[in-house]
Amino acid sequence: MGPISAFLTAITLLGIVGLGIMLGGSLVLRKEAGFPFELVGIFMLFVLLIVGPIEFMLIRQLSRLTGAVDDRRSFQPPQPVHELRPASVGNLPEPGSVIEGTTRTLEYTRREQ
Repeated sequence: MGPISAFLTAITLLGIVGLGIMLGGSLVLRKEAGFPFELVGIFMLFVLLIVGPIEFMLIRQLSRLTGAVDDRRSFQPPQPVHELRPASVGNLPEPGSVIEGTTRTLEYTRREQ
């Protein structure tokens, strides 16, 4: 049994069992226990609020799983990468001081005043 058929089985069984609990429980609560319709309705609402999101999450995981299977089938092998050589440092000029030109300019300005 693969993962896709396992998800489909879980979705189906959870839906049938959830509906069985909702309908069977509401009948038992109404007939045997004598609960009013409002409490039976609240019980059915809570069962729906529990089963519904679980079904939604299972269907979402199933769609992710089937999407991943399609992605693997359409995967293209990467193109060969040409080897890059590191840049040579020998042909770069020597770095100068950042303030070298400004100090000369300031000295000239002081002398002129």
